[in-house]
Amino acid sequence: MVCPAAFGFNAQTAASNGFQRPSPADVDVALQARRESAAMADALARAGVDVTMWSDTPDPPKPDAVFPNNWISTHPGGRIHLYPMATPNRRAEVRAELVDSLVARHRVLEVVDWTGHAAQGRHLEGTGSLVLDVRRGRVFACRSPRTDPELVAAWAAREGLEPILFDAHDAAGRPIYHTNVVLCVGDGFAACGLAQVPEGERAALRARLDEIGVCIELDPPQIDSFAGNMLQLVDAHRDPLLVLSSTAHAALRPAQLRAIERRTELLPVAIPTIEAIGGGSARCMLAELFLP
Repeated sequence: MVCPAAFGFNAQTAASNGFQRPSPADVDVALQARRESAAMADALARAGVDVTMWSDTPDPPKPDAVFPNNWISTHPGGRIHLYPMATPNRRAEVRAELVDSLVARHRVLEVVDWTGHAAQGRHLEGTGSLVLDVRRGRVFACRSPRTDPELVAAWAAREGLEPILFDAHDAAGRPIYHTNVVLCVGDGFAACGLAQVPEGERAALRARLDEIGVCIELDPPQIDSFAGNMLQLVDAHRDPLLVLSSTAHAALRPAQLRAIERRTELLPVAIPTIEAIGGGSARCMLAELFLP
Protein backbone atom coordinates (compact mmCIF):
# COMPACT_ATOMS: atom_id res chain seq x y z
CA MET A 1 0.00 0.00 0.00
CA VAL A 2 1.00 3.64 -0.39
CA CYS A 3 0.14 6.37 2.11
CA PRO A 4 -0.67 9.31 -0.19
CA ALA A 5 0.99 12.71 0.28
CA ALA A 6 -1.04 14.76 -2.21
CA PHE A 7 -4.27 12.87 -2.86
CA GLY A 8 -6.89 14.79 -4.81
CA PHE A 9 -8.97 14.99 -7.95
CA ASN A 10 -6.77 14.05 -10.92
CA ALA A 11 -7.84 16.10 -13.92
CA GLN A 12 -5.45 14.17 -16.16
CA THR A 13 -7.22 10.85 -15.57
CA ALA A 14 -10.79 12.15 -15.39
CA ALA A 15 -11.35 11.92 -19.15
CA SER A 16 -11.21 8.11 -19.03
CA ASN A 17 -12.42 7.49 -15.46
CA GLY A 18 -16.14 8.09 -15.14
CA PHE A 19 -16.08 7.20 -11.42
CA GLN A 20 -14.13 10.29 -10.32
CA ARG A 21 -15.86 13.25 -8.67
CA PRO A 22 -14.40 16.74 -8.08
CA SER A 23 -13.06 17.48 -4.60
CA PRO A 24 -15.47 19.39 -2.33
CA ALA A 25 -14.08 22.79 -1.42
CA ASP A 26 -14.75 22.42 2.30
CA VAL A 27 -12.99 19.07 2.85
CA ASP A 28 -9.27 18.35 3.22
CA VAL A 29 -9.39 15.31 0.97
CA ALA A 30 -5.65 14.67 1.20
CA LEU A 31 -5.83 14.36 4.98
CA GLN A 32 -8.98 12.26 4.77
CA ALA A 33 -7.35 9.91 2.24
CA ARG A 34 -4.36 9.41 4.53
CA ARG A 35 -6.70 8.53 7.38
CA GLU A 36 -8.70 6.11 5.25
CA SER A 37 -5.54 4.45 3.92
CA ALA A 38 -4.07 4.06 7.42
CA ALA A 39 -7.34 2.67 8.80
CA MET A 40 -7.51 0.15 5.96
CA ALA A 41 -3.93 -0.97 6.64
CA ASP A 42 -4.79 -1.39 10.33
CA ALA A 43 -7.89 -3.43 9.46
CA LEU A 44 -5.82 -5.70 7.22
CA ALA A 45 -3.19 -6.17 9.93
CA ARG A 46 -5.86 -7.04 12.50
CA ALA A 47 -7.22 -9.61 10.04
CA GLY A 48 -3.80 -11.27 9.86
CA VAL A 49 -2.52 -9.79 6.60
CA ASP A 50 1.12 -8.64 6.44
CA VAL A 51 1.04 -5.07 5.09
CA THR A 52 3.97 -3.10 3.72
CA MET A 53 3.12 0.61 3.67
CA TRP A 54 5.18 2.84 1.40
CA SER A 55 5.22 6.62 1.83
CA ASP A 56 4.40 8.88 -1.08
CA THR A 57 6.55 11.96 -1.73
CA PRO A 58 4.85 15.37 -1.96
CA ASP A 59 6.95 16.60 -4.89
CA PRO A 60 5.97 16.10 -7.64
CA PRO A 61 2.33 15.83 -6.55
CA LYS A 62 0.89 12.42 -7.37
CA PRO A 63 -2.87 12.56 -6.72
CA ASP A 64 -3.38 8.83 -7.45
CA ALA A 65 -0.35 7.44 -5.59
CA VAL A 66 -2.74 5.58 -3.26
CA PHE A 67 -3.32 3.11 -6.14
CA PRO A 68 0.08 1.31 -6.52
CA ASN A 69 -1.25 -1.79 -8.27
CA ASN A 70 -1.41 0.15 -11.52
CA TRP A 71 2.33 0.69 -11.87
CA ILE A 72 3.87 -2.41 -10.29
CA SER A 73 3.14 -6.12 -9.99
CA THR A 74 5.19 -8.91 -8.43
CA HIS A 75 5.21 -12.60 -9.29
CA PRO A 76 6.21 -15.84 -7.51
CA GLY A 77 9.16 -16.61 -9.79
CA GLY A 78 10.96 -13.49 -8.59
CA ARG A 79 9.76 -11.10 -11.28
CA ILE A 80 8.64 -7.50 -11.01
CA HIS A 81 6.74 -5.77 -13.83
CA LEU A 82 6.65 -1.97 -14.18
CA TYR A 83 3.88 -0.53 -16.33
CA PRO A 84 3.31 2.32 -18.84
CA MET A 85 0.81 4.67 -17.23
CA ALA A 86 -1.57 6.69 -19.37
CA THR A 87 -0.99 10.14 -17.82
CA PRO A 88 2.22 12.04 -16.98
CA ASN A 89 1.42 12.62 -13.31
CA ARG A 90 0.80 8.91 -12.81
CA ARG A 91 4.11 7.99 -14.47
CA ALA A 92 5.79 9.85 -11.61
CA GLU A 93 4.49 7.14 -9.25
CA VAL A 94 7.07 4.69 -10.66
CA ARG A 95 9.90 5.27 -8.17
CA ALA A 96 13.20 3.40 -8.43
CA GLU A 97 13.80 3.54 -4.66
CA LEU A 98 10.59 1.61 -4.03
CA VAL A 99 11.61 -1.08 -6.49
CA ASP A 100 15.06 -1.16 -4.85
CA SER A 101 13.42 -1.73 -1.45
CA LEU A 102 11.79 -4.90 -2.81
CA VAL A 103 15.07 -6.06 -4.33
CA ALA A 104 16.74 -5.57 -0.95
CA ARG A 105 14.14 -7.64 0.93
CA HIS A 106 13.24 -10.38 -1.55
CA ARG A 107 14.73 -12.66 -4.16
CA VAL A 108 14.18 -10.68 -7.35
CA LEU A 109 15.52 -12.33 -10.50
CA GLU A 110 14.17 -9.89 -13.07
CA VAL A 111 12.57 -6.45 -13.38
CA VAL A 112 10.55 -6.26 -16.60
CA ASP A 113 10.15 -2.61 -17.54
CA TRP A 114 7.27 -1.77 -19.87
CA THR A 115 7.20 1.94 -19.06
CA GLY A 116 8.83 3.04 -22.33
CA HIS A 117 5.66 2.18 -24.24
CA ALA A 118 3.96 5.24 -22.75
CA ALA A 119 6.05 7.48 -25.04
CA GLN A 120 4.42 5.69 -27.99
CA GLY A 121 0.92 6.29 -26.62
CA ARG A 122 0.49 2.66 -25.58
CA HIS A 123 -0.61 1.95 -22.03
CA LEU A 124 -1.09 -0.99 -19.69
CA GLU A 125 -1.92 -0.17 -16.09
CA GLY A 126 -0.85 -3.19 -14.10
CA THR A 127 -3.42 -5.27 -12.30
CA GLY A 128 -5.93 -2.54 -12.98
CA SER A 129 -5.78 -3.56 -16.65
CA LEU A 130 -4.98 -7.22 -15.97
CA VAL A 131 -7.13 -9.55 -13.83
CA LEU A 132 -5.23 -12.80 -13.40
CA ASP A 133 -6.54 -16.33 -13.16
CA VAL A 134 -3.16 -18.01 -12.81
CA ARG A 135 -4.64 -21.32 -11.63
CA ARG A 136 -6.22 -21.77 -15.08
CA GLY A 137 -3.40 -19.98 -16.92
CA ARG A 138 -5.42 -16.95 -18.02
CA VAL A 139 -5.49 -13.18 -17.80
CA PHE A 140 -8.62 -11.12 -18.43
CA ALA A 141 -8.40 -7.60 -19.85
CA CYS A 142 -11.06 -5.05 -20.75
CA ARG A 143 -10.05 -2.89 -23.73
CA SER A 144 -9.77 0.81 -22.90
CA PRO A 145 -7.45 3.78 -23.45
CA ARG A 146 -5.47 2.46 -20.48
CA THR A 147 -5.34 -1.17 -21.65
CA ASP A 148 -3.65 -1.66 -25.02
CA PRO A 149 -4.63 -5.06 -26.50
CA GLU A 150 -1.23 -5.60 -28.10
CA LEU A 151 0.53 -4.98 -24.80
CA VAL A 152 -1.90 -7.36 -23.09
CA ALA A 153 -0.93 -10.04 -25.61
CA ALA A 154 2.79 -9.34 -25.17
CA TRP A 155 2.52 -9.37 -21.38
CA ALA A 156 0.50 -12.59 -21.40
CA ALA A 157 3.06 -14.26 -23.66
CA ARG A 158 5.82 -13.12 -21.31
CA GLU A 159 4.01 -14.72 -18.35
CA GLY A 160 2.83 -17.81 -20.26
CA LEU A 161 -0.86 -16.97 -19.85
CA GLU A 162 -3.78 -16.96 -22.26
CA PRO A 163 -5.16 -13.44 -22.83
CA ILE A 164 -8.95 -13.09 -22.73
CA LEU A 165 -9.94 -9.66 -24.05
CA PHE A 166 -13.41 -8.15 -23.87
CA ASP A 167 -15.18 -4.80 -23.95
CA ALA A 168 -17.25 -3.15 -21.24
CA HIS A 169 -18.89 0.27 -21.15
CA ASP A 170 -20.41 2.60 -18.59
CA ALA A 171 -23.84 4.24 -18.85
CA ALA A 172 -22.41 7.00 -21.04
CA GLY A 173 -21.03 4.46 -23.51
CA ARG A 174 -17.39 5.03 -22.51
CA PRO A 175 -15.04 2.05 -22.10
CA ILE A 176 -14.69 1.15 -18.44
CA TYR A 177 -11.20 2.34 -17.66
CA HIS A 178 -9.87 -0.68 -15.74
CA THR A 179 -10.73 -4.37 -15.89
CA ASN A 180 -10.61 -4.67 -12.11
CA VAL A 181 -13.55 -2.27 -11.79
CA VAL A 182 -15.84 -4.68 -13.65
CA LEU A 183 -14.31 -8.07 -12.76
CA CYS A 184 -13.05 -9.84 -9.64
CA VAL A 185 -11.64 -13.39 -9.77
CA GLY A 186 -11.40 -15.31 -6.50
CA ASP A 187 -10.92 -18.89 -5.37
CA GLY A 188 -14.02 -20.70 -6.60
CA PHE A 189 -15.95 -17.60 -7.64
CA ALA A 190 -15.95 -14.61 -9.97
CA ALA A 191 -17.96 -11.38 -9.82
CA CYS A 192 -18.50 -9.52 -13.07
CA GLY A 193 -20.59 -6.70 -14.52
CA LEU A 194 -21.70 -8.82 -17.45
CA ALA A 195 -24.57 -6.47 -18.28
CA GLN A 196 -21.97 -3.89 -19.33
CA VAL A 197 -20.26 -6.30 -21.73
CA PRO A 198 -21.60 -6.22 -25.33
CA GLU A 199 -24.15 -8.93 -25.98
CA GLY A 200 -22.01 -10.52 -28.66
CA GLU A 201 -19.16 -11.08 -26.17
CA ARG A 202 -21.17 -11.82 -23.05
CA ALA A 203 -21.84 -15.54 -23.42
CA ALA A 204 -18.23 -16.40 -24.21
CA LEU A 205 -16.97 -14.41 -21.23
CA ARG A 206 -19.58 -15.96 -18.95
CA ALA A 207 -18.51 -19.43 -20.06
CA ARG A 208 -14.90 -18.71 -19.07
CA LEU A 209 -15.98 -17.31 -15.71
CA ASP A 210 -18.19 -20.34 -15.03
CA GLU A 211 -15.04 -22.46 -15.23
CA ILE A 212 -13.73 -20.65 -12.15
CA GLY A 213 -16.76 -21.54 -10.03
CA VAL A 214 -19.90 -19.63 -9.15
CA CYS A 215 -20.29 -16.52 -11.32
CA ILE A 216 -21.95 -13.60 -9.54
CA GLU A 217 -23.45 -11.14 -12.00
CA LEU A 218 -23.17 -7.53 -10.86
CA ASP A 219 -25.59 -4.94 -12.22
CA PRO A 220 -24.47 -1.44 -13.33
CA PRO A 221 -25.41 0.28 -10.03
CA GLN A 222 -23.32 -2.31 -8.17
CA ILE A 223 -20.38 -1.67 -10.50
CA ASP A 224 -20.83 2.06 -9.84
CA SER A 225 -20.59 1.20 -6.13
CA PHE A 226 -17.26 -0.60 -6.76
CA ALA A 227 -18.66 -4.08 -6.09
CA GLY A 228 -16.42 -5.38 -8.89
CA ASN A 229 -13.31 -3.85 -7.32
CA MET A 230 -12.59 -6.52 -4.72
CA LEU A 231 -9.42 -8.52 -4.04
CA GLN A 232 -9.00 -11.88 -2.36
CA LEU A 233 -5.90 -12.15 -0.17
CA VAL A 234 -4.76 -14.80 2.30
CA ASP A 235 -4.13 -14.21 5.99
CA ALA A 236 -1.28 -15.50 8.12
CA HIS A 237 -3.00 -18.90 8.34
CA ARG A 238 -3.37 -19.05 4.53
CA ASP A 239 -7.12 -18.60 4.86
CA PRO A 240 -8.85 -16.57 2.12
CA LEU A 241 -9.94 -13.01 2.84
CA LEU A 242 -11.88 -10.85 0.39
CA VAL A 243 -11.18 -7.12 0.78
CA LEU A 244 -13.86 -4.74 -0.44
CA SER A 245 -15.12 -1.30 0.42
CA SER A 246 -18.05 -0.68 2.73
CA THR A 247 -19.77 0.92 -0.27
CA ALA A 248 -19.36 -2.28 -2.29
CA HIS A 249 -20.45 -4.46 0.61
CA ALA A 250 -23.66 -2.45 1.06
CA ALA A 251 -24.41 -2.74 -2.67
CA LEU A 252 -24.24 -6.56 -2.77
CA ARG A 253 -27.54 -8.37 -2.36
CA PRO A 254 -27.98 -10.95 0.45
CA ALA A 255 -27.87 -13.92 -1.94
CA GLN A 256 -24.69 -12.62 -3.52
CA LEU A 257 -23.07 -12.14 -0.14
CA ARG A 258 -24.03 -15.66 0.91
CA ALA A 259 -22.52 -17.10 -2.27
CA ILE A 260 -19.25 -15.26 -1.63
CA GLU A 261 -19.14 -15.98 2.10
CA ARG A 262 -19.36 -19.72 1.42
CA ARG A 263 -15.92 -19.38 -0.19
CA THR A 264 -14.11 -16.65 1.73
CA GLU A 265 -14.21 -14.34 4.70
CA LEU A 266 -15.07 -10.72 3.89
CA LEU A 267 -13.29 -7.60 5.12
CA PRO A 268 -15.23 -4.40 4.33
CA VAL A 269 -13.22 -1.17 4.72
CA ALA A 270 -14.50 2.41 4.74
CA ILE A 271 -12.75 4.47 2.02
CA PRO A 272 -15.48 6.87 0.79
CA THR A 273 -13.17 9.82 0.04
CA ILE A 274 -10.70 7.72 -1.95
CA GLU A 275 -13.54 6.14 -3.92
CA ALA A 276 -15.39 9.35 -4.71
CA ILE A 277 -12.44 11.58 -5.59
CA GLY A 278 -9.99 8.98 -6.89
CA GLY A 279 -12.48 6.83 -8.77
CA GLY A 280 -10.91 3.62 -7.48
CA SER A 281 -11.59 1.34 -4.54
CA ALA A 282 -10.11 -1.31 -2.26
CA ARG A 283 -8.58 -3.53 -4.91
CA CYS A 284 -6.82 -0.55 -6.54
CA MET A 285 -5.14 0.28 -3.23
CA LEU A 286 -3.47 -3.13 -2.92
CA ALA A 287 -0.44 -4.43 -4.80
CA GLU A 288 0.01 -8.11 -3.97
CA LEU A 289 3.44 -9.24 -2.84
CA PHE A 290 4.28 -12.64 -4.35
CA LEU A 291 8.09 -12.40 -4.32
CA PRO A 292 10.00 -15.17 -2.54
